[in-house]
Amino acid sequence: MDQYKSWNEKFVQAKSSLRDRDKKLDEVAELIEKDLILIGCTAIEDKLQEGVPACIETLSAAGIKIWVLTGDKMETAINIAYACSLVNNDTKQFIISSETDTIREAEDRGDPVEIARVIKESVKQSLRSYLEEARRSLSNTPERKLAFIIDGRCLMYALDPALRVNLLGLSLICHSVVCCRVSPLQKAQVTSLVRKGARKITLSIGDGANDVSMIQAAHVGIGISGQEGMQAVMASDFAIAQFRYLTDLLLVHGRWSYLRLCKVCLWFR
Repeated sequence: MDQYKSWNEKFVQAKSSLRDRDKKLDEVAELIEKDLILIGCTAIEDKLQEGVPACIETLSAAGIKIWVLTGDKMETAINIAYACSLVNNDTKQFIISSETDTIREAEDRGDPVEIARVIKESVKQSLRSYLEEARRSLSNTPERKLAFIIDGRCLMYALDPALRVNLLGLSLICHSVVCCRVSPLQKAQVTSLVRKGARKITLSIGDGANDVSMIQAAHVGIGISGQEGMQAVMASDFAIAQFRYLTDLLLVHGRWSYLRLCKVCLWFR
């Protein structure tokens, strides 16, 4: 009991610290998290819906480029990309992450202005070098798949007007794009960047309230009804029950609608 009281005093001090709070909390945690006996463990698995990999593979074969915008951490997002066949072992990955040694060193010094400067400069250099490397790869080995992966913290700086040209250029060269740890606003910003900057027809699909702004920013918004509530469905142009139904919606009903509209235009011109 005395040991806990002594540790708790240090914990309270670290928790109320105005500088280097996370670092101090980690140091205090290390004092107590030792000589422990493991009595059990638990794991949570968030499985993909049935048919998602096959659906994405079909849409990719039809010439539709797939982007993943998620709030999950980078490791989880990359695993999802592997599960969806967007990335494989032969894919060249261009990763821009805020979890680098240079950025950690700046964070340890605790100066917010310096941290922002270091992250922005790191993102700037990475975008420039990756864009050049992607262009060389596209020229030398056009059959090799390229993937661009960026986290939300770096994306905030990459969306700066001075950097978004390189961001868009690299994204359009790569076969797949994964944005992780992104906020609902960033999802909408990325969608708008592609819609306005690249002048591409965009479709957003999501199942939660955090996908609403992204769904509304795209040309076509698809909401998936399910356990995440009905906010996405209410904000969408079309609603489906499962992700895999997107194949029929686009490649069957979408095709039929296109042909019918062509006939109407020819008939009434």
